[in-house]
Amino acid sequence: MLALYDATGQAAKIGHYEWSYLHDRLESCSEEYARIFEMSVDEALAAQGKWENTLDLVHPDDREAYRRNYAQLRDAGELDAVYRIVLSGGKTRHLREYGTVVRDDAGEPIGCFGIVQDITRQVKHESDLEYRDELARQAESITDIGHFIYDEEQDCYVYISDGFARIYGTTAEAYMAKVQSSEDDLADIVAEDRARVRDEYAQYMETGDDCAVEYRIHRTDGKIRWLRELTTAKRKHNGRVTQTLGVIQDITDRVEREQELVFKDTIASQAEALIEFGYFLFDERSNRHLYVSPGQARILGMEVDEFKRKILTNEDYIARVHEDDRALVEKAYLEDVNNDDGYHIEYRVCRPDGEIRWVVEIGQNFRSDADGVIESIGVVQDITGRMQSEQELKFRDALATQAEAITDIGHFVYDEIKQRYLFSSPGLARIHGIEDESLVTRAISWEGDLTMIHPEDRERVRKVYDEFLVRGGDWQVEYRLIRADGEIRWVREMGQAHSMNHGIPQQTIGVLQDITAQKKAEQEIIEARDTLEQQVVERTRELANTVKQLEEEVEERKKIAAELDFLANHDALTGLPSLRLCKDRLAQSLAEARRNRQTSVVMFVDLDGFKRINDDHGHETGDLVLKAVADRIRHEIRETDTVARIGGDEFVVILTSLPELSIAERIAISLIARVGEPVRIGDNVFTVGASVGISLYPQHGTTAEELIRAADKAMYAVKRGGKNGYGFAAGEPRLEVVADNSAGDGRA
Repeated sequence: MLALYDATGQAAKIGHYEWSYLHDRLESCSEEYARIFEMSVDEALAAQGKWENTLDLVHPDDREAYRRNYAQLRDAGELDAVYRIVLSGGKTRHLREYGTVVRDDAGEPIGCFGIVQDITRQVKHESDLEYRDELARQAESITDIGHFIYDEEQDCYVYISDGFARIYGTTAEAYMAKVQSSEDDLADIVAEDRARVRDEYAQYMETGDDCAVEYRIHRTDGKIRWLRELTTAKRKHNGRVTQTLGVIQDITDRVEREQELVFKDTIASQAEALIEFGYFLFDERSNRHLYVSPGQARILGMEVDEFKRKILTNEDYIARVHEDDRALVEKAYLEDVNNDDGYHIEYRVCRPDGEIRWVVEIGQNFRSDADGVIESIGVVQDITGRMQSEQELKFRDALATQAEAITDIGHFVYDEIKQRYLFSSPGLARIHGIEDESLVTRAISWEGDLTMIHPEDRERVRKVYDEFLVRGGDWQVEYRLIRADGEIRWVREMGQAHSMNHGIPQQTIGVLQDITAQKKAEQEIIEARDTLEQQVVERTRELANTVKQLEEEVEERKKIAAELDFLANHDALTGLPSLRLCKDRLAQSLAEARRNRQTSVVMFVDLDGFKRINDDHGHETGDLVLKAVADRIRHEIRETDTVARIGGDEFVVILTSLPELSIAERIAISLIARVGEPVRIGDNVFTVGASVGISLYPQHGTTAEELIRAADKAMYAVKRGGKNGYGFAAGEPRLEVVADNSAGDGRA
């Protein structure tokens, strides 16, 4: 029994002692008591032979308090004190001492019995907890996080931090009083997120694995905040989580920034597609593109990945610039590095397919006082259409100038509201015998314009103009013009409304022709007039034809682009999706299956006996059989499913989000039966079979490649087992023979 007593004291670091008031010394002590003081029993008895010697072992800062507690022991009869002792070498220990007074028959105290416990580790642990708690409070105030402990068995919070309550817009006491169960906890979550969070919690309780989930809550003030919650099992019993430690963080600002970035990125992408521009970020120090937008890559006839792979440096990019424009671009880039004014240049780039496009580039650099230019940002816009239009306008302007010189005509644009010329051609000024600017200055109003008309013709011309202003449309009038030098010339003026507002002409465009020579000979005048009218008509027709041709070319390009896109993603013979599009749709199906926790199915279909049809009757007949079979397969699956031809007589069927496996089996059986029906080609009737391999997500794979490969293997197993049936991956093929067409040539 004594050995057990000593062992207990040693395990708990508790020592026992007996003190004599009569002799003022330590009368006896246990081995653990002496060990606490790092002494033997004899050394402890010798060291504490007097009360003052014992007091010397107490830490100087605790001696006065210990002296008072020990003095009160005689009167109170009990001692409960916590203090420190200093051991040899200066090491300090924390002790807790309990003592009881022993009295004689007369009631006088003659000594005391006591126990001493080494609580150094507990004190350190409590101190560490205080430090950690303070650090946690500081972290919560800085990072908007909160902590909690949840008792899963009692279904209630054991502890929530001030930061936790602050995120919910309340106090810890009020929140714990409000939330009495997990359902109360879920009630604060936005309804659209509640089911998802409940499922995450359920999975966490089932597996005990750490859980991370993001969701929205309604704060007590009505505001909606985004939270991220991390939970881990603190205690488990028989594999069940009994207590949870968790951290929540307010991530509203991050989510809003991400949503704003997604919105801005969407707007930028739409803008790029709408006006054919792109942008980039370039690191001048490393001579590398940091970012290239899809629009920038598209302008150079590439995808972003190809651009990043082929165009790393400035030199790589300049190599894509038309050789006649490279010096201009190099100069602009060099000046941009050496100043802060930015640059604006127009040049041509050569696409990989040899097409040349005009672009305008605007750039600006960002400097650091220490490193000089760090990064440059630029915007590039495809202006090929604009340049072509400008070039065409230049051609037309040159042709108009030549036409004016040849035919003595001039053009103008007149503002009927401001009553002044907006534009007058050199030919018009030449007819008036003055310079362009002088004409605009001279005819500053309608009345000023009339002064240049012969007095005998003014009223007639005024009437024509008045009728035009009332009814709109166009006008034509011949009159005599008084030139600046006084010479009188006959002119013919034709015009039409260029813009209208509530039926009233706002701007007019017109042509003025000097017809003096024609007036001298009436017949010549008539012929000249007819010629001029014909020229105007033909010119108008030519312009209309040009516009029509441009429109037809645009439509043709759109049609070709659509056809190329279709051919890139579909089989040319059957019109079914190609392997590339099949994989894309399968990836979408798997993503939906993961979200909804449903099953996706892949069927690999290979026709039995088709090769013999090709060999015996030719590829044209084989193609017709393939198209018929493809149509049958397409009609046997749901609208939400996909069938693709991946080559030869092989097809892949994707069944999306099946609620139960039996549906896949029914579809496989129905498909085999339908494929096996006779196909009539001219006077011949053919039959083929179908071997179908089936793979399931996620049992047989989690990626498109894994599932197609598994279904392919299952199909070959069916082939080896007798053909014309179906089988599942990683299992025995289940043969469902629909028709006896194992011979495969199919001539009925």
